[in-house]
Amino acid sequence: MQRWFLTFCAVAVLSVSASANAQEEERLTSGSQVGDPREMVQYVRNALEEMMNGLKSVSKLQEVARRQGDDEMIRCVQNKLANVRALMMVSERASGAMKEAQGVSNPRRAEHEFRKVVVSLAKVRQFVSDAAGCVGEGASSDGTSEVQVTQSGLTEGDDSSALDDYFLVIGVDPAPTSPFE
Repeated sequence: MQRWFLTFCAVAVLSVSASANAQEEERLTSGSQVGDPREMVQYVRNALEEMMNGLKSVSKLQEVARRQGDDEMIRCVQNKLANVRALMMVSERASGAMKEAQGVSNPRRAEHEFRKVVVSLAKVRQFVSDAAGCVGEGASSDGTSEVQVTQSGLTEGDDSSALDDYFLVIGVDPAPTSPFE
């Protein structure tokens, strides 16, 4: 039960933070020119904060996986955690480089570093979601599926009969598929 609660919390945090930043991200990255330097700095600050929260979420998921003792789940979450950490380092360096570029009035370099953070944030969101999937998949299923189908759900127009005339169509040439035939 606690696994489901933690997975639900991780997904809820992701969806709330993703929707809150989606409009801001679209506004800042929609054109070829990025916005005001103060807006860029504020966006990067918010992005780094969201990435840190994602890192904490994945760390908690790692603890859940360790408590369950499933080696495959632990490896899956650890891979996502390593990726999130690497993206955090890239984003922190890009943030410093962006501020430095803004300080020497180099808007192209500042925009380049800003876009690194934007891309990193999108990837961190994906890795956090994947990590939640690592724990959720192992907690809910043993890898088998079962599907039950009854004929009561079929309507009059459904073709539920066998393909009796399947072999009658042999001998008919298919339509040409390329101009080189």
